[in-house]
Amino acid sequence: MAGPVIEVDIDKIEKNARTMVSLCSDHGIDVTGVTKVTCGMPQVAQAMIRGGVTQIGESRLENIHRLRAGGVNRPVMLLRIPPLSAAEEIVRSVDVSLNSEISVIRRLGQIAESLGTIHRVILMVDLGDLREGIWPEDLLPMVREVLDLPGIKIQGLGTNLTCYGGVIPTEENLQQLVDYAHRVEDRFGIALETLSGGNSSTLPLLAAGKVPREINNLRLGESILLGRETLGRSAWPGTFQDGFCLRAELIELKKKPSVPIGEIGQDAFGRTPVFEDRGAMVRGILNIGREDVDVEGLTPVDPAVQILGASSDHLLVDLTARAETAELGQEIRFIPGYSALLAGMTSAYVAKRVIMPPHLEEQTQRRVALVGSLFNAEKYAANLTEWLDRLEYKYEKLGDGASADEIGRLIHPGKVPVLGGRQFTSRGVAAAARAMGSFGLIWVDSTVSHEELLRVLARENETVSASLSLDNIVLLGPREIEPEAARLIRRDNITVFTMEEISLLPLREIIRQALNRSCGGTQGLYLKFAGRVADNGNDGLTNRETHLIMEMVAASRTLRVLELDDDETPGAEDRYIRSSREASANMPRFLLSALGKRILGQGGL
Repeated sequence: MAGPVIEVDIDKIEKNARTMVSLCSDHGIDVTGVTKVTCGMPQVAQAMIRGGVTQIGESRLENIHRLRAGGVNRPVMLLRIPPLSAAEEIVRSVDVSLNSEISVIRRLGQIAESLGTIHRVILMVDLGDLREGIWPEDLLPMVREVLDLPGIKIQGLGTNLTCYGGVIPTEENLQQLVDYAHRVEDRFGIALETLSGGNSSTLPLLAAGKVPREINNLRLGESILLGRETLGRSAWPGTFQDGFCLRAELIELKKKPSVPIGEIGQDAFGRTPVFEDRGAMVRGILNIGREDVDVEGLTPVDPAVQILGASSDHLLVDLTARAETAELGQEIRFIPGYSALLAGMTSAYVAKRVIMPPHLEEQTQRRVALVGSLFNAEKYAANLTEWLDRLEYKYEKLGDGASADEIGRLIHPGKVPVLGGRQFTSRGVAAAARAMGSFGLIWVDSTVSHEELLRVLARENETVSASLSLDNIVLLGPREIEPEAARLIRRDNITVFTMEEISLLPLREIIRQALNRSCGGTQGLYLKFAGRVADNGNDGLTNRETHLIMEMVAASRTLRVLELDDDETPGAEDRYIRSSREASANMPRFLLSALGKRILGQGGL
């Protein structure tokens, strides 16, 4: 071990999240999982999402970009009050922001209007903690101004307690927030969707049944990550406190006096240390210091180890009680508190190691099954297997005649069947329904026929109907939809992003919304991709846009089945035939992007 390491136990974080979500759900409250102390670590966010949080809360735009790049497609709430200078980046990057300044909200609205979108805001009310927030007497005038702004929607009100002034959440001050919300709704005739009643410090009040019933959101970080409420830092029942563990190496081990010899002055940090004379002791020095971590926030896992103090680069410990077993090079383990975790995760000198549970570790195995004679075609065979080898994928090939049962047996964590050719949809969807309790579908195509839509929906198949909810279906990229198919789409309220919308809105945001819609509450994604949609921008997607779709799907780590429709004759017009053949030639490259091929290395499922 070259330096200190923070181990992140993903399974324990997921279980903590599930405990918190269950408690809050019993009181009609949804949970925003706060990842800021981990610098927006995507694996932590995904663990929270699996545990049931409805959205992710972050304070730094850099962390939000890290989450997005890591495949986190759930809504993101910006917790830090937005700076005026970052308005455009905020509108493009987050779904809702906490606000207290009208000039900033005005600018957010201008940017949102120019981008053809709506930015949602939660107005923060200061209930006495004296950090961010609108002073109560200024709330109604502020709301009046915000309601007149185009591009802005007031989603609700929120408050923050204990973070600065230490003001404890009480039934009385949270009822004040509820009362302010009622005044806003009555005065302006609007309905507020969200009343965000604070952070982990609200949990004791919630457990006592004293949080007003109108409060419907909490922003929880420390209680999920460290298993503690934040009033007295007590361990919360049913949670783990060791989701994070800091390991440091013993680099010096000597018996020395317990009190320095000589006149005592200030140390390197301007403090005058005080020492207790405990006689000679076995003193250890570890390869971590105040430049890496808040030493006062560390608790040794071994209670016989005592922290003596630290300099910039060294942590001194008393190992007298472990004198017989201590040896140079040994690791000493600590449980970090919030302040220590914040510093350690931020430090470039502390490595981070993610510990995945076995059922998720299996998903990191890179295996693919190529189903269909399409993959024997020269254009695929030439480079596809070579790149699969480079990406360290293990692969097998099956013919066109694979049944739904055979395909279904291929669907499990860490292995993705790729269906290549025509007429695979019915079998593929049936296989996904049998292999997964629930799944989502993104169908990327330039044309949607009534006949093919019926094959996708397969409503006559009870297993498919139970597994594929209409709410989890997204059509992406159509420029032509048959009238009967359009009527069916409108009747069932299926989400569609047409080429017109793709031309007007940022594609990255559209893909993010599509992934969030299709994968929410499911066990994975079925991606149906028709090559004719990728005609290099003639009427459909450009090659780069197509790669972006595939790359974001790969980054989301939700792909369970990939169907490639490589039909080269979508219509009678020569330009469509020509562009379809161009897309067909690029299909192997699109497939590799979906499996994780990147310019600077590999991503992967």
